Amino acid sequence: MSPRPVAPSNAFYAPTLLPAMEELLSRGIAGTELEACFRRTLLELRTPLVRVPLFLSRRFWDLAEQASGDATIGLLAGRRFASTLTNGLTYLFDVAPTLESACAYFCEYFPYFNGSLRAELRVEGDAVALALPEQGALLSGRQSREYTVVGICSLLRRKLLASGIGTDPLLGIDLPGSAPVDSQVYEQALRVPLRWGAGEIVLHLAPELFRRPLAPANAELEGILVTLLDQARSQTQSTLLDEAADYIARELPQGASFQSFCEARHLTERTAARRLLSHGWRYSELLDEQRRYRALDLLGESALSLAQITDQLGYGDLQSFSRAFGRWYGSSPGAWRESQPR
Repeated sequence: MSPRPVAPSNAFYAPTLLPAMEELLSRGIAGTELEACFRRTLLELRTPLVRVPLFLSRRFWDLAEQASGDATIGLLAGRRFASTLTNGLTYLFDVAPTLESACAYFCEYFPYFNGSLRAELRVEGDAVALALPEQGALLSGRQSREYTVVGICSLLRRKLLASGIGTDPLLGIDLPGSAPVDSQVYEQALRVPLRWGAGEIVLHLAPELFRRPLAPANAELEGILVTLLDQARSQTQSTLLDEAADYIARELPQGASFQSFCEARHLTERTAARRLLSHGWRYSELLDEQRRYRALDLLGESALSLAQITDQLGYGDLQSFSRAFGRWYGSSPGAWRESQPR
C-alpha cells in the first residue's frame, strides 16, 4: 500500500453526494436548486475527480433539510449510499479479502473522498473499532455525519452478506451530540445500539469477524483498484477556487484579504477575480461562506468568548461579526449560542 499523503483539509469529492442528490430528486426537489447550491451543473458534479470546498457540503445539507422538510434527511439519504455510489473505494472495500483489509483501505483513501473526516482503525486487545475524527477546516455537520455513518454501515453489512455471513459486523456506534427526542428513527436506520454524547463517531466491530477470510476475494482486481485510486489522488489538480478556499480557511484569523491572496499567487486582482467567476464565485462570497459556517462551529463546539471568536473569524470588532451573523441567521451570536442544547 502506498504511503498516505497529507490529507486534504478543505475539500471533498463532490460525487460522494450523488446518492443524497438522487434522494432529493426522487422527492421532487428540482435539479436547478441543487445546481444553484453548488453553482455547477449536475453533469459537472457527476464528473470523476471533481473536488469542491467543504463549505459546499454544509450548504448542500442546509438545502437538503430545508427543501425536504425532513430533519433526518441525512439518515434517509444514506440508505442509497452503498447501492448507488460507484467509485473505486466502494469497489475496493467489496473485493478486499478480509474486513481488516477493507477497513485498512478505507482509512487510507476515505479522507480523499470526505475531506471533513478521517478514518482510524483502532485495535486494542480484543476490541476493534473504526473511528471517524474530524479533520477539516470546517466540521462536517450533523446531516453529513449521519449520511456517512449510514453509508459505512451499509458497506460493512454488504461485505459480510456477500460472503454468506448473516452475523452483523457492528456491535454499537458512538455518536456526537445529545440524543434526539425521537431516537427511534436512528435506531431503525442504524440497527445497532447507540451511545450519544461521544467526542467523535466510533463504529465498534465484531472482533471474531475482523480477520475472517471473506468472499469474493479477487487479488488482481484489488491491485487494479489500488492503482486507480492512487492515480486519482495524484492526478487530481486544484483549481483557483480550491486554492482560494484553502487560503481563506488558513488565513481567516488574519483577515484573508483578496489582495494578500493575489499577491501570494502572483496574480493581478482582475485576473484572479475573472478566474474565480469562471467557477461561479466571487472572493468576497467565499470569505463570507467560510466565516458563516466557521462561526457556527466555534459557537457550538468551543468555549471561546465572542471576542475570541470575532478574532478567529478575522473581523475587526464584535459589532461587525454580530451584523454578519444577524444577516446569516437572523439572531445575535450570543442569543444563538444560548438557544443551543447543553
